[in-house]
Amino acid sequence: MNATPTTTNAAPATGWWRGNAGWLLGTAVLGALALWLPYRDALRQYRERNPSVAVTAAKGDWTAFAGAHWKLISAESMIAGDPRLRGPLRKDAEVLLLRYEVIPDPDTKISDLDLCRGAIVDAQGRRWDTGGAALPRLSGPRLPETCGSGYDDAFKRVIAVPARPFAFQHAFVLPRGQRPDALRARIEFKNTKRADGRYLDFSL
Repeated sequence: MNATPTTTNAAPATGWWRGNAGWLLGTAVLGALALWLPYRDALRQYRERNPSVAVTAAKGDWTAFAGAHWKLISAESMIAGDPRLRGPLRKDAEVLLLRYEVIPDPDTKISDLDLCRGAIVDAQGRRWDTGGAALPRLSGPRLPETCGSGYDDAFKRVIAVPARPFAFQHAFVLPRGQRPDALRARIEFKNTKRADGRYLDFSL
């Protein structure tokens, strides 16, 4: 007596996969979002704290940036003994004084402009921020050090308004003998979404 061979169906059961394709796809998408969204938020926060995308300013002309138009008006260097310095300065240092003008857009808040910060960077990547204890008092017209408001020579409050240039200045103490063509000036907005990780970059 011959035994009848038993046939086993080895084909994969694809019905379950087809029936759950939508659920599986949704799970994959949610998993990807769970990884991407925290990364995106962390990247945005890092860029807000550390602006890294340069917006090159037009030399001698206005440049749109962060809800306003900006222009570098002048750059002056002063060493110890300069009559414009009203205090002591180390002999191995110099003061770099930059004067700017800004015209805010109609919908720009002055409080947002006042969040600006100035910096100088050289070709080696060294950085100097505005002011500091080593900066002596300066003579000449009194200009605000913030970009949207401040006080004039009569200690009267002045505020930037649309369609009218607002003058302000940034002063830095640098090692003496810096070449202006090797320096870049920056206007930055840190810890704010207004500039979206960008900074305004000026050649001197």
